[in-house]
Amino acid sequence: MERWLRISGVLVIAGLLLEALCLLWSRPIAFVVLVVFGGPLISIGVLLFLYSLVSSSRQPASPPGAAPEK
Repeated sequence: MERWLRISGVLVIAGLLLEALCLLWSRPIAFVVLVVFGGPLISIGVLLFLYSLVSSSRQPASPPGAAPEK
């Protein structure tokens, strides 16, 4: 799970950095780069984060004082 969280974090940060660079760039192509690359990077990062949370295969914790299973 930690691996997927790291990957999703890198994708979101890369998308945000790309969008920040597009704000500094005053050409019409900057909007195209923002929409075509920045948006999907952030979207994929968020979806991967949510998928990693939903698909985590952790077992539920046993109640306090319960005997460990053998």
